[in-house]
Amino acid sequence: MTLEQRVEPLEFKVGFPEENGVRISFGENLRMSSTQRIGSNVSVKIGKETLATIQYSEDLTPELTLEKYNQRAKEHAQNIVSKIIEATQKQAAICFYMLSLGIKPDVTPSGY
Repeated sequence: MTLEQRVEPLEFKVGFPEENGVRISFGENLRMSSTQRIGSNVSVKIGKETLATIQYSEDLTPELTLEKYNQRAKEHAQNIVSKIIEATQKQAAICFYMLSLGIKPDVTPSGY
């Protein structure tokens, strides 16, 4: 059995978007405008187990389609997971290096 066959891929499930508030912005001469926002949760799963839930939101525009929204929400969650994995790999490398020097790393959350 290969590694690819043993490791289940991450699955990203985008929830249906709902109203998520209003973004207020100020333009020239303090001209105020508001934009409706929508958002949903993206569940990151392996098999049936949910590993993380990541929130995503964006401005509601006339060009918005559900397909494009889902694509952007999934990409957002993939980027977050990628950053978490990268940070974890860096932390593991630092801990391994410290152990090779005979230093016991403090890996508890309070050690950050």
